[in-house]
Amino acid sequence: MPLYEYECEACHRRTEKIQKFSDPELTVCPFCGGRLERTITAAAFSFAGGGWYKDGYASAKPATSGESGAASAEAKPAAASTESAAPAAAPAPSATPAAKP
Repeated sequence: MPLYEYECEACHRRTEKIQKFSDPELTVCPFCGGRLERTITAAAFSFAGGGWYKDGYASAKPATSGESGAASAEAKPAAASTESAAPAAAPAPSATPAAKP
């Protein structure tokens, strides 16, 4: 059922009401008894289930073999540049004691 929002012409307070499409509109303000006018508001809905994403964008998927070689060639240098930017690991200290002469 849709959520309707009404605004009072006298006190300018807003009232929300969940109603069926067939229900009559509210006409009397519950706060002051003034005349209510239905307002236009943004629809609030959420997609749920498989295939829908909260932000509206699909997740990153691995490239398939059907794509052109140019797209996969562009991805490889970017991955290589991030690996080369990492600092090299220092050699581990020796666990065996040094022999005395």
